[in-house]
Amino acid sequence: MRYFLLPLFILLFTQAFSQDIQHVEVIKSDKQVTELFDELGDKEIKIDVIDLLAQPALNIGYEKINDSYSSFGADLYLNLNDISSADSWAEKISLNPFYRFYFLNKTDFGGEGYFVEAFLKLSYLHYDRDTYYYGPDPGIPYYESEDEKTFDIAPGFGIGRKWVNRKGWTFEYMIGVGRFLFTDNGNDNSDSDYSVDIRRPDATFKGGISIGKRF
Repeated sequence: MRYFLLPLFILLFTQAFSQDIQHVEVIKSDKQVTELFDELGDKEIKIDVIDLLAQPALNIGYEKINDSYSSFGADLYLNLNDISSADSWAEKISLNPFYRFYFLNKTDFGGEGYFVEAFLKLSYLHYDRDTYYYGPDPGIPYYESEDEKTFDIAPGFGIGRKWVNRKGWTFEYMIGVGRFLFTDNGNDNSDSDYSVDIRRPDATFKGGISIGKRF
């Protein structure tokens, strides 16, 4: 009988002990994140591959990681199209300082995970100003187009996601929108003899898919 009770006792004791074991999740501390900064670097250079392939345009960025929760930096956008009347290509040169707040798995490498970004676009715009002159015959307007150049500022917000591997290579996507502060679209004359259409955008887009490297 005791040979039967001994295995039963061991089995019951093992089950009771296993139920008391709690799963422990290891979370990287701020010290570990600092060590990763020392290993990978807390600065990053990146390039937007979508702008480069689709437009073409060159969009390069620099980011400095403050800590596990935030970073700041700037993007430089250069439109390489010689002639384009599309509103989405009105920005010829743009400098975009930004500040980011990281969330969720931000403590893995610091400056990684989902983020919210506040940015300010300082843009040099090149767009068309179309004038329609109406003579005695209103059915035959005279059309004239002029190139306009100006500077404008657009604050905005965006959201995105970033990954970092142990070699320091980064991959991110982002989408954001801002609004220009000094827009002047539409008919700027009350005279019925002519009308003016200023083809410059009210809003601006910021985003894409970027590949970068920590250093």
